[in-house]
Amino acid sequence: MRKPAKSELRLLVIFGAAVFLALNLFGVRAWMARKQAIASNIAQTRTALEEAKSWIIAAESIQSAQVWMREHPAPVNTSDGASTSLLNAVRAEAEKAGIKVVEETLMPPVTGSAGNAALLQTKLSGPFAGVARFLFELQSPVAWRAVSKMTIRSDSEPPNVVMDMEIRQYYVPPSTGGESTGS
Repeated sequence: MRKPAKSELRLLVIFGAAVFLALNLFGVRAWMARKQAIASNIAQTRTALEEAKSWIIAAESIQSAQVWMREHPAPVNTSDGASTSLLNAVRAEAEKAGIKVVEETLMPPVTGSAGNAALLQTKLSGPFAGVARFLFELQSPVAWRAVSKMTIRSDSEPPNVVMDMEIRQYYVPPSTGGESTGS
């Protein structure tokens, strides 16, 4: 075998250096991609941990509400019974607060994520203080009633206001089988 010439040796060294540099660049690129993937995984894990913490905090914050709901369960009623009791409660509270029921419309009961509810759309008029008393008395937590929509505007007689509102009376339908245990 013959001895390589000086130019061939230089070419071999340059080629070796180029291969070495290329392999190092591929290695650095793979290392950077791996580093970026690890950083992304860390960020995703941190996000998941923060989300889990928020769920834990939310669960802890509603525990007192769940205890209260077990101690004061929603009334067992039919949709007609809940509608009637809501209508009677609104009329009684309006009379007690000294406000006038201008119109009232019973809507079909709804079943949603918040539970079963009887709906009443009503228009009331009277002094603002009476309306405030009415709202306070109507929405007692143990009554399981809530005002879902409300608008108040001035009446043609200055101290009076006109209030349009939608009131929900939540209830639990009577069970047809055995008793259910809610959590």
